[in-house]
Amino acid sequence: MADFDPVDPVAYAWWVPALGLILLLLAIAWVVYLLRTPRGRTRSATPERSVPQLRSSFGERLEGVYAAFQRGEVTLRDLHLQVAEIVRGFGSSRVGRDLTAMSRGEVVAFMPGSRLGELLSRCEQPSFSRDPAAEAEHTVGIAREVITRW
Repeated sequence: MADFDPVDPVAYAWWVPALGLILLLLAIAWVVYLLRTPRGRTRSATPERSVPQLRSSFGERLEGVYAAFQRGEVTLRDLHLQVAEIVRGFGSSRVGRDLTAMSRGEVVAFMPGSRLGELLSRCEQPSFSRDPAAEAEHTVGIAREVITRW
């Protein structure tokens, strides 16, 4: 057997642990900064000058669906589904976030002050009303309010 001369392990240079400590402190400071900095309010993703155009375009779609219901071309359930689609599309355009992929609860949590959650809740319920015309009128009225006031 050959004689082996064991070699002592090479120690890290002094700057390696110092650099690791500095990076660790920077990461901690960054996390603290992110947690303590207040978030900005949600701003409209749509410039204010195009909001009237959005309102008129989605309002026309809403009126078209309501007119189709009044002519008997769509059922109350179809009306509710189409109203939910129209209002979610309007909300997505206003906020800049896809509301079509959110549940009703997520929409309510994301926009707590709007009547959008109430409207989506009405549209999710089974549509077996004794007076479908009144139910449709009430749902479309809330949708109009959401589109015109938001």
